[in-house]
Amino acid sequence: MKDWECRIAAACALSAVILAADAAGPLVPFDQAEMSMLVKGSIEIRPDGSVSGYSIEHARKLSSAVSRMIGAQVSQWRFEPVVVGGKPVDARTNMRLAIVARPKDDRDFDVRIQSAYFSGGREVEGDKLGIKTRTGLGPLVRAMMSTGANGDVYLALKIGPDGKVMDGLVEQVNLTTRGTEEQMVEARRVLGSESLALIRTWTFSVPSRGEEAGKPYWSGVLPVSFRFNQQPERYAQWAGYFPGPCARVPWRVDEKDPVEGGTCHSDAAPEGQLTLDDAGPTLLTPLNQG
Repeated sequence: MKDWECRIAAACALSAVILAADAAGPLVPFDQAEMSMLVKGSIEIRPDGSVSGYSIEHARKLSSAVSRMIGAQVSQWRFEPVVVGGKPVDARTNMRLAIVARPKDDRDFDVRIQSAYFSGGREVEGDKLGIKTRTGLGPLVRAMMSTGANGDVYLALKIGPDGKVMDGLVEQVNLTTRGTEEQMVEARRVLGSESLALIRTWTFSVPSRGEEAGKPYWSGVLPVSFRFNQQPERYAQWAGYFPGPCARVPWRVDEKDPVEGGTCHSDAAPEGQLTLDDAGPTLLTPLNQG
């Protein structure tokens, strides 16, 4: 995509990535970095699963190139029809889109919808899965201080009927700290392992009615954010990061291979809460076509 606004914003995002101190050896090159932005809105679905319309919050904050890309992709989406009382109906759901820009060459970026999160239709009390009890975040603070790293950890969790974590793994760790290859591997290991160890001590409230009730387990993703200076979310603005490898989640039904580049589909999920893998309407088509 040849878009000056996108290129300038992406360059600024990359220049803001924090440099690791006392690096012994060559730093990971900037061409391994990506830029992402979060976009929120809503989407309307026809009874046949096609998209009848959509809206984006604060759309004027997006560049024309990003707006065109979103419109071109969303118009081609098709969902599993939403059924009420045995009949397909018109439906409207909230959506969160993670837009990612990857360098194609010295001049251009490939801008795509990296992941999407849809909510609606199940979000009433007693019909959802949420965090019930949590322990202190001290271990996470110590892990961040020991590594000097900032970033986001995406935990894949399998929750049992008793609300405890039956199984879990670190699906991906994206760092906003730049260092040597060895430093970044170690930072991902520490942040990921400490996050998973802490979350395993938490308990969750499980659905007691509705479609989600009575399952043998629930599968979802819980993002954990590490920031030395936590800033308010900057809506629709590019942020630079170095993506980590994506782990396969063995208990997910019909688990697909990670997307191109080895990244996962979980970065549109809300931070600090567990999002079910099958939350919201089911998208049947790829996020990006053509």
